[in-house]
Amino acid sequence: MKDDEDRRLDIAAFRHRLLADALEADEGDVCAAIEQTAAGTHRTPGGEEIRVGRSTLWRWLRQYRQGGLLALRPAPRKDRGALRAFDAGVLDHAFQLRREKPRRPTKTIIDILVRRHSIARNKLARSTLDRHFDRAGLSRRALRSLGRETFRRIETTAPFELVVGDFHHGPYVRVGPDDAARRALFGGFIDHFSRYVPEGRYYLHEDFAALRFGFRQLLLCHGPPVTLFVDHGAAYQATRFHAACDALGIRLAQSKPYRAEARGLIERFHRTLKEQFESEVRGRDLLPTLDELNAWLEAWLAERYHKHVHSETAEAPAERFARSFTPRPVPALETVDEYLRLRERRTVHKKWSTVEVQGVRFAVHPSLRGRRVQVLFDPFDLGSVLVAYDGRVVERAWPQKPGVAPPVPDPPPAATQATDYLALLRADYERRTRTELSALRLRPPPTAELDLPGLVTLLERCRTASLTDAERAEASAAWRRLRPINPDAARAALDRARRRLGEGLHLRLYLQALTDHLVRTRAKKGDRKP
Repeated sequence: MKDDEDRRLDIAAFRHRLLADALEADEGDVCAAIEQTAAGTHRTPGGEEIRVGRSTLWRWLRQYRQGGLLALRPAPRKDRGALRAFDAGVLDHAFQLRREKPRRPTKTIIDILVRRHSIARNKLARSTLDRHFDRAGLSRRALRSLGRETFRRIETTAPFELVVGDFHHGPYVRVGPDDAARRALFGGFIDHFSRYVPEGRYYLHEDFAALRFGFRQLLLCHGPPVTLFVDHGAAYQATRFHAACDALGIRLAQSKPYRAEARGLIERFHRTLKEQFESEVRGRDLLPTLDELNAWLEAWLAERYHKHVHSETAEAPAERFARSFTPRPVPALETVDEYLRLRERRTVHKKWSTVEVQGVRFAVHPSLRGRRVQVLFDPFDLGSVLVAYDGRVVERAWPQKPGVAPPVPDPPPAATQATDYLALLRADYERRTRTELSALRLRPPPTAELDLPGLVTLLERCRTASLTDAERAEASAAWRRLRPINPDAARAALDRARRRLGEGLHLRLYLQALTDHLVRTRAKKGDRKP
């Protein structure tokens, strides 16, 4: 199952295919290309057939010119909407109207259905009706009512300005220890200007693995082409291939489905390959192996095809290519491999801190244990993988070696001396109380001072119990902070607190009542220091 990032790349690649004609067109033909694309129906990566408006196509075109393929990715969202079905009788009537006059536009058919069947106009979607016509073979194009499309020749002025890629079904080869016969497929690239084949070989599968191998060889030996033209084969639909072309500055163009005329150059090469090379292979008594077939192909390209004068260019492909080729900067091997990596979602093992790819376990950082990550890997080289989390690559992971313990989480920093939070609170409280008393600049009255035993006696009367050692320490701290204390004032304050609050409460309630009473009494008397 594809993850959200790959689905967004699929949609970006789909939008890029819709813009192919507009991107290929000359400056004056862009509007016509947009109009033509908006007039047709298109199949989305999810298999749904849709129509795209002109304004949407123009917006996509601006986004692509500003940011390339990745700018066409939609914001993550959940698609909504359901297909509206036609009533069988209404649909049969629509088919009858199209058969009566193949040139009759869909809008006219919809208008007739609305008037004949009393259907609301908004219940008949033109795109849906066109899709039913197409499935029934009653589209105007299928009925040849729109005429045949004309094609034009492509002109290039330098090698690697345009490179065309395609796959071709070749001869059978021997595979495996039992010499089973398998059909080989030729996958290659041909330069439009010189007709030179910079990369071509036979494979056993037409998939992304084969495309990746050939594309990688093309980039490392000759550099990236300006434009790469391919069809809509399954291998060329890989989102990682589209993203790699965009990152390397390669303009990727794709022909329309079932339009072999657009790939005439490489189709003609396939005919030459079949007539001059594969006919000789098929005439042998023993089927070759895949390696033997590729060795013969290499010799045929070098000694025959590349040296003979091409009928179209009047030059040998190798000479024409070497005379005018100016290579673009060749990307580093590591860069190419990073762009062409596959992407899969994995959950990091909670105990062993590993992710598994194709049976190989890779050790990742312990901080990712239990998390869902993206693993980017090369299916042909599992020496290392890249681990992405939260949309960015966080590390390169290596295979876990047998007998080696899993990585241990980083130890926490050495603990310093613990902070005494309660002592901080007590110090702040005493500091605030001293500040309040200092702000009043009070002078003690000229009466006798209450000593600590006298204060303890008054407090024990309020508590109706003897003070503990901790309570005596707290009372002593309050006595030092408030001294000198007027005995009469202290007795009056604690008696009032005992009557108002009651007896047997916490010591601090009585100490707070005593503090508040002394502060108010001294403030009223205004007995300030001179």
